[in-house]
Amino acid sequence: MYYFGQYSARLLKKPDQCRAVYACSHLFWVDGQDGIRDGERVLLCLKRALRIANAAQQMASIARDSSGPVTLFVEILNKYLYYFEKGNKQITAAAIQHLIELINTEMQGDSATSDAFLASTLRYIQFQKQRGGVMGAKFESIKL
Repeated sequence: MYYFGQYSARLLKKPDQCRAVYACSHLFWVDGQDGIRDGERVLLCLKRALRIANAAQQMASIARDSSGPVTLFVEILNKYLYYFEKGNKQITAAAIQHLIELINTEMQGDSATSDAFLASTLRYIQFQKQRGGVMGAKFESIKL
């Protein structure tokens, strides 16, 4: 299974590479009774996806096409939130907070599409906070 992550990083376009790498994280976290739950490998996939998204952001800033790569960061944030909810101990509130700050920094002067996508994700975090219970307590440490 490890090789899927390596092969996905060989795709031609950086956004495709990024999406393939973060999709590979699901190979290491499978829900169910006997599901695989390798939080460390999941985190490695997500960090690798972040590095690829950062490279795509740098390439896009040179080409002056900035809408795609910031969207990649928001997609990765959504994956972080997914694993955070599922109880992956490697995905911390501090890591999510850092990613939100990174996205806000990168979004200055970006497209409305990325802005709407991020706003939807932030509304979801706020909803989870207001929901209360165990999940609300987990999300309470994320500052918006």
